[in-house]
Amino acid sequence: MLGEFIQHALMAQPKWVRRMGYGREMVALEARHGRCREAWRPHLDASRRLIGRAAASAPRTGRAVVLGSGPLLDIPLEDLAARFDRVELVDIVHPRSTRRRVRKLANVDLVEADVSGAAFDIYGLAITAEPAEKRPPPPIGLRGQSCAVIHKTITETAALGAALTTLPEPKPDDGLVAGADFVVSANLMSQLALLPLDWVASECPWADETAQLGFARQVVDHHLALLRRAAEAGTRVTLITEVLRLVSDANDRPLEKIDPLFGAQIFSVGEEWWWEVAPMGERWPDAAAKLRVLGIADLAAAPQSRVCRNTTLAAP
Repeated sequence: MLGEFIQHALMAQPKWVRRMGYGREMVALEARHGRCREAWRPHLDASRRLIGRAAASAPRTGRAVVLGSGPLLDIPLEDLAARFDRVELVDIVHPRSTRRRVRKLANVDLVEADVSGAAFDIYGLAITAEPAEKRPPPPIGLRGQSCAVIHKTITETAALGAALTTLPEPKPDDGLVAGADFVVSANLMSQLALLPLDWVASECPWADETAQLGFARQVVDHHLALLRRAAEAGTRVTLITEVLRLVSDANDRPLEKIDPLFGAQIFSVGEEWWWEVAPMGERWPDAAAKLRVLGIADLAAAPQSRVCRNTTLAAP
């Protein structure tokens, strides 16, 4: 725990990113990998193989973009750097392990950006978005004017009505992938809404469960739409995402089935495998969690099914 605290303290990140927990979660992810290395190995190997094959068959080799690169556990970075003229790793914060690895590769760049297109807007909804010490006291002799400013602010805020208590629509930046020859979204899509949802739960008590789940569904839908627009523009797009979370007891009997994509629909067909994400004892003493993962090497060319995998698998 002390090691994780130090790593987080030393991680370069904007204040709002730190407060929302992105750096802390990045450090925790690397720590979980250390504890569950053998259980995670088949999934990480499958992810790297699929990305490697997709990259090797990409018709153009100018620029590759990895969305949500994180600690690069599932990304064959050196293979991408050898295949493409330029590789961009995009994430809201980059851990020190990634920065060290990138130093050896002259054609790899780090891009700090919010892939969800929603996190900063969600952060700004909280009344505590900026610490109190940043708010200057009223100047001596001008308290009357200061009160007038406060009154004007309250009046303008009240006039916003429902907009004040509505979660913002995600606005992912198409510019992150515009003109790219190869784009990877690996083990990211189901995670994009989680920390914003945690922030809403703690800082925005007015947002009910329906609003939160609707927001999470929008985050996933907008990410899928971004990938599909890129694929339609001629970019080779590779998508790897979980489509089911399954919690089981010590006898491997299902206890809970969860749709990790909040009802968003994927009809594209690809490879599938299990990820033993939380072996017995990692999260619960008498239960384990595994994920059903879908890997699509070429989103534009993937066969289509009439069955939506995540909603079907997660059905009771």
